[in-house]
Amino acid sequence: MDIGSKLRYLRKARHLSSVELAQRANVSQSSISDIECNRRSPRLNTLSSLSRALGLPLSELLPVDDLLEHPLKEEEREILDLFSRMNESQQKHLLELLRSFSSKKN
Repeated sequence: MDIGSKLRYLRKARHLSSVELAQRANVSQSSISDIECNRRSPRLNTLSSLSRALGLPLSELLPVDDLLEHPLKEEEREILDLFSRMNESQQKHLLELLRSFSSKKN
């Protein structure tokens, strides 16, 4: 199922109008319409906002395993879900921390 169809399905399953979802996710209603009609692909931060507004993990809105050659491990999926719940500043700090770990030699 493409991202637009999945978003529409999840929105309707929660009995939300596109206007209500847009307000909850802090995006425009036209963005919701464009995504649902596959006229544009959403950015990751938009997907993150939409998943929070729908009350589900990012991985459920965007099944990452469909895009990967090897499925994600449960821990990797959890990291993505937790990251998607952070604000932009928190994400930046976490990335800096992770980069510092990867640059250190054992």
